[in-house]
Amino acid sequence: MTTATETPAPRVDNNLLQHDNKVFLKFVTISSPDTLARFNNDLNVMTGQARRILELNQRIQTSLTTGEKDAITKLRDGELADFNQKDDIFAKVYGFKVDSVAIRPHFIQNTAIQLMTPVTDEQVAELRKNPEFKEADIQARGNAKMVVLSKVTGDHIPVLNNSIEVIQVQQNTILQLRAAEQAATDEAAKARIKEELAKATDVLTKNAEFMGKTYGVVTNNLVFDVLEAHFWVALTPDELKAYVAANHGTAAQALAEATDAPKLDNKKDKKSS
Repeated sequence: MTTATETPAPRVDNNLLQHDNKVFLKFVTISSPDTLARFNNDLNVMTGQARRILELNQRIQTSLTTGEKDAITKLRDGELADFNQKDDIFAKVYGFKVDSVAIRPHFIQNTAIQLMTPVTDEQVAELRKNPEFKEADIQARGNAKMVVLSKVTGDHIPVLNNSIEVIQVQQNTILQLRAAEQAATDEAAKARIKEELAKATDVLTKNAEFMGKTYGVVTNNLVFDVLEAHFWVALTPDELKAYVAANHGTAAQALAEATDAPKLDNKKDKKSS
């Protein structure tokens, strides 16, 4: 009697992601909206300064006179000293240095967001009459009050983004058709525009109803609050080999498993470089 054996499925490493023909490593996950906003700002400031340092290095290489080279070198050294000082602080806060990722492809992927809309005190009073109302759904943002409409995670985020983009296009189309209807002088042309306007309005209504049923979104005045995001950085081929060999066994098996890393749809990411 023989026993059939199944080839084990490759392990999926959730810390690796394929995107733009590169393999990215998850550097950090941030689960606080305030921290994420600061991280985004700090990262942009640091990567901007890193690019300025690279530009100064290039200018040093192409300097025509000793005086020009010395002046640019002094400027570069000042920028570099300032960058290194800031980078030490960045590493203490976020756990890694920008120096290691600044000129590499990298991006932030939102993995959990909540949709909110501004509300007045009167609207809050009406909401509180609903037995299913939760006080936690009313949140302060500066001097404004927001009500949480929906929380969206994972693969639902790009679907939501696409739905919102479609609705915005349809709204713009309707505005253009209304303007064309008012400007039209020919009755036949007006009739055609009215027919197109009716079709566009019907499609928009159906899509808006879908948004309302799926995400609780029934307003154009939306505020997106990112609750969690991953920061991904591209690995070099040698770094990828070293990573997968260390985490997945033999090099041959590791490389096979690396190619099975999840792939990222272009609409899922928010690029930061």
